[in-house]
Amino acid sequence: MTLTHHTLAGAASAAPAPARVDLARTWMLRSPLAGGLDTAADVLVLDLEDGLPAGRKDEGRERVRRAAAEAPVWMRISAAGTRDGEADLALGRELDDRLAGVVLAMCAGPDDVAHVAASLPSGAPIVAMVESAAALLAAPAIASHPATRRLAFGTGDFRRDTGMAADRIALSWPRAQLVVASAAAGIAGPIDGPCGPIEQAKDAAVHAVAMGFTGTLALRDAAVPGAHAGFTPAPAEIEAARALLSTTPEGPVDGSYAPTLARARALIERAEALAAL
Repeated sequence: MTLTHHTLAGAASAAPAPARVDLARTWMLRSPLAGGLDTAADVLVLDLEDGLPAGRKDEGRERVRRAAAEAPVWMRISAAGTRDGEADLALGRELDDRLAGVVLAMCAGPDDVAHVAASLPSGAPIVAMVESAAALLAAPAIASHPATRRLAFGTGDFRRDTGMAADRIALSWPRAQLVVASAAAGIAGPIDGPCGPIEQAKDAAVHAVAMGFTGTLALRDAAVPGAHAGFTPAPAEIEAARALLSTTPEGPVDGSYAPTLARARALIERAEALAAL
């Protein structure tokens, strides 16, 4: 199951419909200065934060402006309240309906989401990146803000802030916090940090799914097929879920039966939603 191939040269291909924001598995961060802006990822995000050196920010924004003339664009914008962040928001207002949405870097709390939402065209979806210890503690409030569509885990900056290693056990607690915050707020499961080495993309995605994540950031197109495979229900899983739902137990059941059925229904619903895109 592969979603539509995105390219800035294709009409509207860089802008997922609202439902796709919640379903998208791979979010490709790409510098607007890069030569090729087509991607197999579900969403292409033009990175105005880490994707640009300090002296080329204006040049990068001009590239985004040109790209938006071809198709609506997603942007990763710098932290709210900073000089670059305000310049990025000004560009978002200028783009108006050519802005598909923003990924907000270094979101510190719900006030940042509120500021960004008030500074952009009405209804622009916001993916809030949690990249610090303080932001993690504020994750429930960030996720609960009406403008927040999803949370994303900025693992690199989070590790720098906390001193945590790139270790699954060490990062399991912050990952779990983002999953719980998202579920409590009623939004789609969070987006994990970049998947690491390309050959580990599928394994990283499978682990993220086990933690409750439903997508990942990506830095290289070669990682996308593996990530898609990990985040998309496998045919065997779908078959097993359908079999469970179509069978009436002959004997008594225990307290795990209803939750098991609910998980089976959720898996099939996600698989069908992905297949329909």
